[in-house]
Amino acid sequence: MSRIRKTAQVTIAKRIGNFLLQLDLQLPEPLPCRCTQHLKCEVGTHAYRDYTVANWNADTQTATLLVNCDHEGTGSYWAMDLKPGEDVFYVGPGGGSAQPATRHVICVGDACAAGHFHSLYQHISPEQDFHCFLQLDEPNTTQVLQMPVQPLSNNEHYFTDLQEWLYHYQFPVTNTTYYVAGNHQLVRLVRASLRGQGASVKSQGFWG
Repeated sequence: MSRIRKTAQVTIAKRIGNFLLQLDLQLPEPLPCRCTQHLKCEVGTHAYRDYTVANWNADTQTATLLVNCDHEGTGSYWAMDLKPGEDVFYVGPGGGSAQPATRHVICVGDACAAGHFHSLYQHISPEQDFHCFLQLDEPNTTQVLQMPVQPLSNNEHYFTDLQEWLYHYQFPVTNTTYYVAGNHQLVRLVRASLRGQGASVKSQGFWG
């Protein structure tokens, strides 16, 4: 990676709640206009992690990453130690997806998926209806950056919470796309339940 890496500079490193960390990185070159693209960051010696660009400010060439630090790991330790003015080495961007054309865009996941979902939120059209159901430590959280959220319990009751919310909203099967991301077990359970109801689901497991 060292031969092809690029260097970004940290401009903001601050907590959002107890374990979610906002990192603003000023990049040396612009990013394409594409949702859910990621940067592969060097977080240690021969250690790399992919982080979705939650927000992109083209005027300042600043990429915002949201890092969940609610677990022990090289990426968490690296993110929590970063200070404004320090360098971050990365390659990318990579990945990315097309924005769904359905009327309803529904995101379901844990805190690791906050950046992924925020990127989707930044690309929705005014005609689209967006909902984000996020498993968080802070039950009173209603917003992450600009994105509105409905918090789910950060324990085994999250699935019951989700079912109650979905029953409340009654999203139409034919005009709704679900994005499910985060812990592999959560992704498998929610994806199977939604597909069993005939829903269109795009999923991505990040950890666990």
